[in-house]
Formats: sequence, structure tokens, C-alpha cells
Amino acid sequence: MSKELFSAKRRAVFLLAFCLLPFAFFLQSCSPDREAPIKADAKSGYCPVCHMRVQAGDEWATEIHYSDGTKLMFESPGDMLAFYTAPDKYKVTAAQKDRANITKVLLKDYQTRDQIDGQEAKLVYKSKVEGPMGPDFLAFNKRTDAEAFVATNGGKIIALNDVTSEMVQDVRKR
Repeated sequence: MSKELFSAKRRAVFLLAFCLLPFAFFLQSCSPDREAPIKADAKSGYCPVCHMRVQAGDEWATEIHYSDGTKLMFESPGDMLAFYTAPDKYKVTAAQKDRANITKVLLKDYQTRDQIDGQEAKLVYKSKVEGPMGPDFLAFNKRTDAEAFVATNGGKIIALNDVTSEMVQDVRKR
């Protein structure tokens, strides 16, 4: 290949890249704000802990709803509990950092994948079973189901308000 042809190709590639750069910045500015509050009826959002996109129908998706009509969506119970026990670590509104503004917490039952009330859920802590992202907390609607699960897979049954940030860190480091 001649030097002139090589130089012309290099100039063309540079010119193309230079012209596409503003377009790339435009697309970035039009993308959804991953940190913006979403409405309580939204079907998707971004997890404030891992920043991954979450769909309401995802098997492990959890949500925290607030009195201002917004919610946060999380990819897993572990992510939700990381936030729930230490909200000041995350970029969310001041209202979303205040537990007094929480109207409901929704988890999915490990067996049925139906949404359940987080305040009523029985959480299994430190079982042998992992979630899609590794060790996690597993939620059950019925205590008998949680007890049967623990008998087979180990762990301890706890309530949402018993979870501490130390417990979350312990599960996540395994």
C-alpha cells in the first residue's frame, strides 16, 4: 500500500471519528438519568447500588416506595438491603434516604417469585443458596417455607428490621 493511500485512509478515519464525537456526546446527554427519582408505577429503573437496569418483572427485583410517589428499584434483595441499612452511601434524594418516608418495601418470594411485603417477609440470612449475583438474602412469605428451606440449605431466619449493615457486608464478602 502506498504512503499516500495509507495517509488518505488515516485522514478519513480521523475525520469520521471527529464528526461522530459530537453525536456520541448528544446521545449520552439524551440517555436516562440513572439517579433521577422514578414514579412508583414505573416498570423499570436503575439500581442505586450496582447501577444496573432493573425491570419490575425480573425474578430478583425488589423495590422501596416513598410517600412522594417515587420508588427505588434494586437488582436483588442484597442490593436493596445494602441501601436500606446505609442509604447515605448512595446518590438518591434526601427524602429517599429517610426511612420515615418509606411507604412499602417489596421483595419477591424465593419460591413463587410473587411480590411480598418486606415488613412481613421472612429473610434467610447466610444460606448455602446464592442469588444470580452471588450470596444474597432470600425472602419468603410463609414462615413454614422459610423453615423448610433453612432445614435443607442452612441459614437463619430474620426480619427486615433485624438486618444490619454488618450482616449485609458479611453476606457480600462470601
